[in-house]
Amino acid sequence: MTQTRNRIVATLAWWAWMPVGAWLVWAVLHFVFGGTGTWEQWWRLTVVRSWWLPGGDLGHPTALFWLWLAVGLVGTAFILGGVLDDSYVDSPPGQGPATVIAVIAGLAGVIVLVYPLPVALWDNDKDAGRYYNSGTVFHDTKGVPPPSSLGHLLDGARPGGPGCDARGRHDVASCVRHDQLEGIRSFEGRTSSFASAIAMMEHAASPAPQVDAWEPSITYFYDSVPGRAGVWTAVLDGSKTATPAYGIATWDGRTNSVRVGCRFNVGKDNRFDRAFSGQTGNSLRNLLAEKYPDLSYEDTDVWGYCKGERPVIVVAVTRQKAIGSRTVDTAAGVLILEGGARGIAHRHVRDVKAGELPGPVYPDSLVEKQGRATSWAAGRERKDRASFGFKASTDDVQAGNTSEYLLRGPDRRLYFVTPLSPNDSKSQAFIAYAVTAADSVASGRLNRMDVYVLPDGDRRVANLNTLVSQATNAVRSTDPTFLNTNGKLEEFTPLGGDMWRVFGVRRGITEFYVDLSAVGRTAPKTVSVSGTPPAERPKTTACAKTPQQMNQQELADCMAALATEVRNRKPGT
Repeated sequence: MTQTRNRIVATLAWWAWMPVGAWLVWAVLHFVFGGTGTWEQWWRLTVVRSWWLPGGDLGHPTALFWLWLAVGLVGTAFILGGVLDDSYVDSPPGQGPATVIAVIAGLAGVIVLVYPLPVALWDNDKDAGRYYNSGTVFHDTKGVPPPSSLGHLLDGARPGGPGCDARGRHDVASCVRHDQLEGIRSFEGRTSSFASAIAMMEHAASPAPQVDAWEPSITYFYDSVPGRAGVWTAVLDGSKTATPAYGIATWDGRTNSVRVGCRFNVGKDNRFDRAFSGQTGNSLRNLLAEKYPDLSYEDTDVWGYCKGERPVIVVAVTRQKAIGSRTVDTAAGVLILEGGARGIAHRHVRDVKAGELPGPVYPDSLVEKQGRATSWAAGRERKDRASFGFKASTDDVQAGNTSEYLLRGPDRRLYFVTPLSPNDSKSQAFIAYAVTAADSVASGRLNRMDVYVLPDGDRRVANLNTLVSQATNAVRSTDPTFLNTNGKLEEFTPLGGDMWRVFGVRRGITEFYVDLSAVGRTAPKTVSVSGTPPAERPKTTACAKTPQQMNQQELADCMAALATEVRNRKPGT
């Protein structure tokens, strides 16, 4: 009897060690390190819901849960196997209740290993692709042969239902529309580059010790008048244990001066006593995790603006959704953070309509996940063997800013726009564009991502190398010295059709931008941004020399003088 009791205790311990260990982690985080909301949130969302039980219940067990169950059952079989319950003295050897339980547990463990565990593992990544593609629509051009990049998706496609002209035959949601690609005809470009904004904000925005412009929060705001220069903003974040967020920095994109647009902690009802980069009691991340344990965000989903004289910080958030044997992320609205009489005033807004807030309210991080998941649209085989799908550019001229450009459309709405090249290819040709509404959000739903795929040989297919060459020639014709004096061309952004914009940046300031046609349909147009024309160089006498006799600086001076003379002369003179 004692041996049987010991085996039962061992069996209970065998089942309990993993849940008890997880609970002990939570207990330590909760009771020993009180106030560490981010750690508790990590335990809740990652350990429990992502690794074990999506949704917090047994409705969507993960592969790890099935493995734990199988190991528990097999271990039970080994622990109880061959043990006779002494109270059943009339039972033949090997036929006592403990033996029966051991056999049942062993068979159940084998069944779990054979069926639910492989299914959970096999479909795990596809389930994410299915969910994110449920909000994606592919577009090709009606009346012309479909682009080769959509061949695998359209192969064997069946007629679509409402809103779709065709659907792929694969078990991943894939909607295709045949239209005229109206959604990429026109975008309003920014008037200065993101790289410039980073440089200026980092070096000129800090007004106080332990306060810096927070790079992930840098956001462009369009002017109410189309074509007029907008402004960049950044959250002036505090750090360490005592310095809270300071306010919102703004930069007009033209000068080398960054100003504080509005401040926290000015007035009785404008206190703000935490910072994203703060520690312990100064950590804003801990506060948000404690108040909103089911909501999460990436740093790039945070931005701020001045509402009159008051700073406002907006956080586009996501929440987990259980599907299959895993979790996915879905939109969950925004958090609005303002100064209050007793500290931070915060509220969760589940749904935001276009125009209600001046910046992006749909998470940029969620758009990125939707974009990556398009590789699943033609099924697992085409994803793995044929690399179906698209990718953002990786060229250095994009200055690290290759995707999710925040642009304004002709309807005055904000969109995340990403030029795309063929997946798993060295090509830098932009053959498609992903467009997602950025200024509206509905909790629990994905914003639709429209992937517009150009026909093969279409004039709007832009080659990044060709664009660089055209822009370089345009700059040299207007300012021959620019590229030789630390000037750089950065960040090609789409304007719609075959038009693109690239920025001329020197010493961190966007001096001009060039609008150009990918096919040379129109002459490049250079627009000054800084408003500070370069200082006149003294007249040179070195131009009397032959080019072979001039040094590099004299040659550059002569070229600049010649270009200036050509620009200043009247036609016919």
